[in-house]
Amino acid sequence: MFESLASRVVGYGTDDILKAAAEAVRAKRVAENELLAWTAAWADANSADSIHPDELKLPGGPCGVRPGGEGTPEVNDLALEELAVKIKKSDYACSRFVGEVLDLRHRLPLIWEKVMLCEVEGWQARGIARQTHHLTLDQARQVDESLAGVAGHVGQQKLQHQTEAAIARVDGPRMEREAAERKKQLGVWLGQTTDEGLKAMFARLEPADAIRLYGRVQELADALPADDRSADERRAAGLALLANEFEATRVLAEHRQPDLFDDEFTAAIQPIIGAEDEPIEESEVHPSLRDAPVRIIDSDADDFRAAVFKAAVERIAAKLDPARLVPTSTLVVHIAAETLEGETGICRVPGIGPTLKGVIKDWLGHDRVKVVPVINLNDTPAAVDDYQIPDRHKRYLRYARPGSRFPWSTATGRIEFDHTQPYQTGGPPGQTDIDKLTPFSKREHRAVTFGGWQRRQPEPDTMIFKSPHGDLQITNYSGTFDLGHGTFAHAIWNAACPNP
Repeated sequence: MFESLASRVVGYGTDDILKAAAEAVRAKRVAENELLAWTAAWADANSADSIHPDELKLPGGPCGVRPGGEGTPEVNDLALEELAVKIKKSDYACSRFVGEVLDLRHRLPLIWEKVMLCEVEGWQARGIARQTHHLTLDQARQVDESLAGVAGHVGQQKLQHQTEAAIARVDGPRMEREAAERKKQLGVWLGQTTDEGLKAMFARLEPADAIRLYGRVQELADALPADDRSADERRAAGLALLANEFEATRVLAEHRQPDLFDDEFTAAIQPIIGAEDEPIEESEVHPSLRDAPVRIIDSDADDFRAAVFKAAVERIAAKLDPARLVPTSTLVVHIAAETLEGETGICRVPGIGPTLKGVIKDWLGHDRVKVVPVINLNDTPAAVDDYQIPDRHKRYLRYARPGSRFPWSTATGRIEFDHTQPYQTGGPPGQTDIDKLTPFSKREHRAVTFGGWQRRQPEPDTMIFKSPHGDLQITNYSGTFDLGHGTFAHAIWNAACPNP
């Protein structure tokens, strides 16, 4: 009888729990990757060459199909059915699965080797195979060489970005054509009304347009009067406000240039009180209307209100400061010197990921553009004698080390910077140094400060972490490397001890 898993994990200490959890992850990876190995063996046993010539002559009989990409072997199509039933997949899903395995073994041999050694999770490797399936054999091999060093050492988000960048490097022209074709998929749609009486709106935009629109919605939300609504509710109100362009313009204008709507403007648009036939004294009329023709003053109330409004608007227009009212957008692009000089190349845009230079040019074609070199990473800020990290040092680190260096972290936003050697009041000069700072998310920073994690930085941008239970991990730009907690790991930890 099967023992309940819940009962099997009762009564263990935290150290044993962590060891068992790691073993479960390892077993899961081994089982998944073993299935890939058996599938490759099945493909060998059921190759197209294994079909008897007489069977090939039968109408509707077995034939060779190539579920993988260029450079992969054909397999017996009818044998796919038996495998599909055995591994509980549909015919279509099984064909894709076999194709991914064959792509890995024949087109991505370096990653396949890591899969067979259980250094890379099978599902991650299959994802790379799917993304490279359309490439030529030579292009796939180039991607394989680019990713072999990082696969298994970085989280899925970073691996995805690395994969996209590697594909773009070998297949840039096609990706630019696809980027142009994607514009035909842009649109805005309304969803069904929910039982609660709410209606959803969906949009598919160019990344830069989507971010720009979200920024306007957030600005409108921030400009609305303070209340107890949540941030999501206020953004919804800001988006709804865009349906009334005049009111949205007024709210944004008042938010960006508050002096447009001062007491004098309020007085200008107030109705003038007086008897119906009683003449209006000039002193009662706002200065912006004193030069208006008499017939406007003497006409009916609607004409008069129109004249008042027109004069008030003209007065606002005269005070407008376009530099303060025009929406501004900041596009941060990380670009290598060789990419900047070449015709094509890959750039990295925070929040979007690897992007072709030609696509970014298209984005910039719709805005007034001012190119500003944000920071020269070869110009390292000097160390300072202060616990507080100067803004220039923070900017440098955000671009030089855009992601957290905590083990397996994918954090890139709301980064904090940690002194890898605790700051000593009255200690040696230059303690706040670029080479002695590393980025963390807030929770990771708290784990290091209060949660029992220890860290050492043997060289810039390389960290060694020691967990509360003694496990060691090395992290740097290429990923995370688990050293365990044996003799070798602790020799590394001791060797990285900072100089007293």
